[in-house]
Parts: sequence; C-alpha cells; structure tokens
Amino acid sequence: MAGLLLLAISSSSPRSDEAHAATDAGSRYASSRSGADEAAALELKRQQLAAREAAVAIKEQELKNLAATLDARVKELDAAKAALDQSLEARKSVQQAEFQKMLKVYNALRPAEAAGLLDKLSEGQEMEILNQMDQRHLTKLLPLIKPERALKWTRQNLADK
Repeated sequence: MAGLLLLAISSSSPRSDEAHAATDAGSRYASSRSGADEAAALELKRQQLAAREAAVAIKEQELKNLAATLDARVKELDAAKAALDQSLEARKSVQQAEFQKMLKVYNALRPAEAAGLLDKLSEGQEMEILNQMDQRHLTKLLPLIKPERALKWTRQNLADK
C-alpha cells in the first residue's frame, strides 16, 4: 500500500503540472508556427495565381486586338476583291462588245477579203472568229482560208460533239 501512496503523491505533485503546461505551450507554439508558415505559403500561391491571371488577361486582350485587326483586314481584302471582280466583269463586257462588233465586220466583208485577213491572225484568234461566224458566210469563207486551218477548225468542232 505504501507503493500506491507514493504513486498518488507523485502524480499530484506541482512539478508534473508544470511539465504538462510546458509541453502544451510548446505544441501550441509549434502548431502556430506551422500555421503561420502555411498561411505565408498560401499567400505566396495566391499572389502567384493573381500574377498569372493578370498575364493571361493581358494575353487575351492582345489576342482580341489581333483578331479585330485581322477581321478588319479580311473585310478590306473582300472589298478589294469585289472591286476587282466588278472591274473584271466590266472589262469582259467591253471585250465581248468589241468582239461582237469585229465579228459583224468580218460577216459584212466579202469572203475573199475575210479569208485574207483571217489567214494573217493567230490560229487561236481565227478559230474563235470562225466559231462565232454566221453559218451562211462561213460556208463561202471556209474554202478560201488555209486548208490546214480549215481542217483544224473542222476537227476541233467535231471533237467538241
């Protein structure tokens, strides 16, 4: 029983209460220190994320500006293309009118005169005129042009069918 008594006395001694208090204070200090380190690390991460977010926002704005510039450029090019297409159509119309006028002149010429002029043109030009000529005039003109060109024109028309 004496042993139990000593154990009871030693557990209620003031020294053990002080040791407990010191241990609790140390663990609180350690936990508050790790909490402060953790808070500092979180703050650093938050700042890094804010910096990244700002950089991304700047890049997004740059991309939007570039997209707007490209859209404007595409519209300019479309307008230029439309103007060129219109100019080309006008030119084709003028050329077609001039060709029709020249064709009327060749149809009005006597066959011998027309054949003499056609033989002096390039082969392609002659074929185009022959293709567009009035059939009655062409029947009188064909025997008067160079035979090799008349044959080529005939073969070309037969091949198209």
